[in-house]
Amino acid sequence: GLTATLTAGNFATGAGSLTFTITGTPSASGTASFALNIGGQSCTLNIVVNGAQPAYPVGSVFCNGPTVVNDVTNPTTGRTWMDRNLGASQVATSSTDANSYGDLYQWGRRSDGHQCRTSATTSTLSSTDTPANGNFILAPNSPFDWRSPQNANLWQGVNGTNNPCPTGYRLPTETELDAERLSWSANTSAGAYASLLKFPIAGGRSFSSGSLQSVGSLGFYCSGTVSGTTPRLLIFNSSDAYWSNQNTASGYSVRCIKDLVGSVGAINCGSSSVTGNLISGSAASSVSASVPYTGGNAGTHNGQTVTSTGVTGLTATLTAGAFANGAGSLTYTITGTPSTSGTASFALNIGGQSCTLNATVSTLQGMYPSGSTFCNGPTVISDVTNPTTGKTWMDRNLGASQVATSATTDANAYGDVYQWGRRSDGHQCRNSSTTIILSSTDAPVTQNFILAPNSPDDWRNPQNDNLWQGVNGINNPCPTGYRLPTETELNAERLSWSSNNSSGAFASPLKFTMAGYRNGGSGNFSNVGAFGYYWTGTISSFSVDSYFLHYSSNNAQMSTHNRVNGNSVRCIKN
Repeated sequence: GLTATLTAGNFATGAGSLTFTITGTPSASGTASFALNIGGQSCTLNIVVNGAQPAYPVGSVFCNGPTVVNDVTNPTTGRTWMDRNLGASQVATSSTDANSYGDLYQWGRRSDGHQCRTSATTSTLSSTDTPANGNFILAPNSPFDWRSPQNANLWQGVNGTNNPCPTGYRLPTETELDAERLSWSANTSAGAYASLLKFPIAGGRSFSSGSLQSVGSLGFYCSGTVSGTTPRLLIFNSSDAYWSNQNTASGYSVRCIKDLVGSVGAINCGSSSVTGNLISGSAASSVSASVPYTGGNAGTHNGQTVTSTGVTGLTATLTAGAFANGAGSLTYTITGTPSTSGTASFALNIGGQSCTLNATVSTLQGMYPSGSTFCNGPTVISDVTNPTTGKTWMDRNLGASQVATSATTDANAYGDVYQWGRRSDGHQCRNSSTTIILSSTDAPVTQNFILAPNSPDDWRNPQNDNLWQGVNGINNPCPTGYRLPTETELNAERLSWSSNNSSGAFASPLKFTMAGYRNGGSGNFSNVGAFGYYWTGTISSFSVDSYFLHYSSNNAQMSTHNRVNGNSVRCIKN
């Protein structure tokens, strides 16, 4: 379907070249061969015919026409890329081949013309993801971004906002682009060019002046990955290649990777684990399900949103991402308010496989020990994990209506105050009545706060050291699966704080507050808003007291306290 035509003319004396004009419509992709016979010599001219070219995003502005899309696959990484930089007219013939440099993009912007190396500049920042002009936007001041306010959710994935790549291609992640770097023969610009992707050192464009910089000496290649609000950028020169956080207002090269449609061999809902608690009539908080799979192909998926059946009112959401190469797990975030107790079922369909995820919805009352008396209703159960200690706790004090918003003044976060070893019988309410009649059993017949101003300062006579120990401990006031912490566990939290005082306590993931305590001799409250007092389940081996954590604005330490006093309780997950 093609014809190569050479017009009549003269040969040079010595060396020269002949220019054939190629016209017509190729019948298919592949190689078109022309048998040339001229000047008493013959040879075969081969020309590559590209396949159907993927479409570029609607509204794309091109500096020198759309970039031809030809694939190149690195057998080491197994990933397929465009064989040239976006905007380049050819594959690099050297590290400094200007025709292979391509365009320079401000991170996150679409192909609106700003990426052309000769585009005009403006100092007017954009308030939207799509600036009203194709100018290169100068941003000489912090945070050095063409957009105000910043938006770090651009360019992520094949359907990412402002993705400038053709259909089926996208910006690589840092992991994907770094895998290419690790496959180079040398960690330099020479290794970059010697690779199958033939990366040139195309330089960049200044965020403050718009001038070209380091052309022919440095390569700057964007990933779609951000650290906070800062993009991750691969940089290389003649002596090194490395990753760096770079601003979004500079102009950098883009090399598009072919999106690999994700698939898995099997997905196993039956082995799923649900973190957090689903309570009938209560909005789900910090609830997620981890669903394992095998046979992942490292391809991407668009995520999914699934509504519950059985118990209605819940939604399981999986954000877009990529499967692992082999075994892995998918994390679904569960939100909404379940309509009743029972089993909420989610029909999952992802990566070519499907299964049904089941999550149990409980009644909050039923999760606490039978016979529990609540001061303001059962405490909502939401988990928080300290990454330093690895332990998971309830995110608020027992009896609190919310997570603390301040260490000193948030009364809604104070919660109840328990006499050591007593169950939730009502005595823990801050306005409970008092009595001077000691109890001879582990379960007093009264809901009153029992006063005991004399040694051994215990609400029970005789004392019982075997209370509150473990998840099945006598009088454990915590919900199913939770218990009082040991001295060692609570002290480990203290040691993880940024400072050994009330500021460190509140700044910690558990946001401990300063709820004060109730005096076991008088029934009065002391140090509310000034001290925090937290029981452990551990008893002292050298006294009749039990261990507790107490802290102020100056100090924090583990010590022992009379068991008749009323302290805060924070439950740890068993």
